[in-house]
Amino acid sequence: MLLENKDLIRFEGYVIDRSGWTLSWEQEPIALNPKSFDLLVYLVDRRDRVSSKDELLASLWPDQFVEESNLTQQIFLLRKALSRHESGRKIIETVPGRGYRFTVPVEIVPHPQSQAQVQQQIVLSATSSVTEITIEESGDENRTHAAARPASIDRRSLWIVGGAFAVAALAALGWYGWQRWLDRSAGQPIDVVLTSMDGTTGDAILDAALIDALRMDLSQSPFVSVVSASRVRATLEEMKHKPDDALTPAIFREVCERTNSQAVLHGFVARIGQHFLITEAATSCVNGAVLAESKREAQNAEDLPHSIDKLAESLREKLGESRRSIARFDTPLFPGNTASLEALKDFSQSQVLSNEGKFLDAISLLRKAVAADPDFSDAYYNLAAAYRATQDFAGEREAILKAYSLRDSASEPVRLAIVALYHAAATQDLYEAERNYRNWTELYPRSAQAWNGLSVVERDLGHHPDALVAARRALELRPNVLGVYANVATEQMLLGDPKGALATSQAALARGLDGDYIRQHLFQAAYALHDAELVQEQRDWAAAHPDATYIRTEELEIAISEGRFSDAHRMIPPLNASFSHRGLEETTNFILRAEAMNLIETGDVAEGTRLFRTAPVDPKDELSVLGLARVGDSALAEKYLHAMQAQFPQGTLWNDYRAPEVEAAIAMNAHKPQDAVSALERARPLEGREPVIPMLRGNAYLAAGEPALAEKSYRQVVDGPDQSPETEELPVCWLGLGRALAAEGKRSAALEAYKHFLTLWAHADADALYLKQAKQELAALATKPDSK
Repeated sequence: MLLENKDLIRFEGYVIDRSGWTLSWEQEPIALNPKSFDLLVYLVDRRDRVSSKDELLASLWPDQFVEESNLTQQIFLLRKALSRHESGRKIIETVPGRGYRFTVPVEIVPHPQSQAQVQQQIVLSATSSVTEITIEESGDENRTHAAARPASIDRRSLWIVGGAFAVAALAALGWYGWQRWLDRSAGQPIDVVLTSMDGTTGDAILDAALIDALRMDLSQSPFVSVVSASRVRATLEEMKHKPDDALTPAIFREVCERTNSQAVLHGFVARIGQHFLITEAATSCVNGAVLAESKREAQNAEDLPHSIDKLAESLREKLGESRRSIARFDTPLFPGNTASLEALKDFSQSQVLSNEGKFLDAISLLRKAVAADPDFSDAYYNLAAAYRATQDFAGEREAILKAYSLRDSASEPVRLAIVALYHAAATQDLYEAERNYRNWTELYPRSAQAWNGLSVVERDLGHHPDALVAARRALELRPNVLGVYANVATEQMLLGDPKGALATSQAALARGLDGDYIRQHLFQAAYALHDAELVQEQRDWAAAHPDATYIRTEELEIAISEGRFSDAHRMIPPLNASFSHRGLEETTNFILRAEAMNLIETGDVAEGTRLFRTAPVDPKDELSVLGLARVGDSALAEKYLHAMQAQFPQGTLWNDYRAPEVEAAIAMNAHKPQDAVSALERARPLEGREPVIPMLRGNAYLAAGEPALAEKSYRQVVDGPDQSPETEELPVCWLGLGRALAAEGKRSAALEAYKHFLTLWAHADADALYLKQAKQELAALATKPDSK
């Protein structure tokens, strides 16, 4: 419903004044750029429906060619502006695969100027009425005087009513003043650079842990934002300072200026026996003036975490954060009396290892942390994230379930993180996970962790452009974290940009972020670009690092994709032994099932089946259930599938992705390709996540005697952006495309498709099934005339 320009629009405490082109909240103006304001008004006017991305692009940028990322950025800025309400309702909703929608009710209020005009009209009418009455009274003076005489009023009643009104007015004024006091802040949000503390507790690990604790406490605040440690290190590198250089206050003031921050936080810790004194001062980047200062005492080392909590709370208030904001976003790092100094130290060390990509070592320390403090919600969340990085999904689920049970004791950013990962890993409702990650990024737009988590969920949903935008945002915020570079490189490869992935991987190495995790992406990009010298460099690096499992996994998957099954068979045992040797049994089983599925897809069915049966079947594992369907155990596959659908009724992948895939495999085994086509229709919203669904649909259409539809499905893959060398669906779809075109009578096009397949399989085993079939079919096709 389109609204008139003179109307005010109210919702969730916000007011849009179209005539003045302003947005305000609780009478406080909110700065919006013109494009964001146009976007907000457009969505409000069409709040009864979803506005597609194409529609919004055409409306906001008429007759211009702009990338979708421009719209994404405007949505982000708009959500950030609309993040002050406390109801928790999401005002701008992303409808996956469709667009955006304004979701909250609005109230239409006449503009004050219009009301003034109406009041002026009323006054004029009243004046006219009085004039008329006066004229009438002149004709009969006695009658009109009697009519005009007011009735007698009880003076006591009048005083009572007046007193009640006065009390109510005073109460309302007091309440309003109290609310204003709670909301009062000392200005705009502030960015601070946190430095290490002078002095020492006598324990170097504890010294670092206290800084981490202060950073975690301050990270709760939407008003005070701490520049990430990685960004500080990167800035120091730009200034040509080495990590072991003596860093003076002047140097940190320059870091503050270079990062567009406003203050430097510098502290001191003094120890006298078992007693500690901690002080922190915030000084201006501009002139070094002290903006805020706070100090706290701790009776012993075990009391230090609680002292840090109170120190952070005091600093936030003195830096200008409102009391209401502090009350809402102030959860102690260790609630009650459960603080464990050893847990804090292990947690702090684990974060350093995770940032370096050493997830197994981080897991070991995090296990120690939660053993020392079973209520440490932050540690359980980090443990779940580390398990995910090592593909131990059972460990991830167990850790996030524990974290979720402790979420109410966590700080607000950690609670948001826990809830988002809980939906991604436990309920497996990816749409709800996406919504929670976006809520997190809206409330804490400078949280690299939030943006990185959002990128992973967007990838799982097949929204690769959105995933890349989020991953790049995370990288801007955390340029010294190896895993963030890997996420950006992954999305660049999936979007057909191997040069970008190569540059991203090399940028990580240039920052000293070396390791198997980033080398895998470097190898993948170099292989896609046919850079033989760079490929060999990575192989040499892997040879010098026996535990380089990621790059060896990449080599294995490329061998399968190219039909080099003998090489793949040789690579699998030592790779699995390497995982097993490091205690990663779940990861070993995951790799076995995944590579078994890849072998079956590429025609090496006997070896794929054998390999699948070497790993124990896990009824809760997607690849176990899918593998059962692929190897012909249909009844057991259906049983486990239904059990998982009952356990995860909102599970996006179980219900909308794996279920169609499993049902299609069972239908194809039963020679019912039309049933397979019907089953795969449910997976269309998610088929962008990887090319397997279009490939299976093409196979089903071809088996059903519908080659034109098969051609369309195969072309989704062969013409798609993902041309990664390990994508085994790519050559298989070229072969399927050749068969579909031949069945349509398109001889020339079919010949080209077959030749493309043979090029991709130029180094395949001579006895590979698909290679032999392709050669036979090509030879037969070469003798036939073109019918179309």
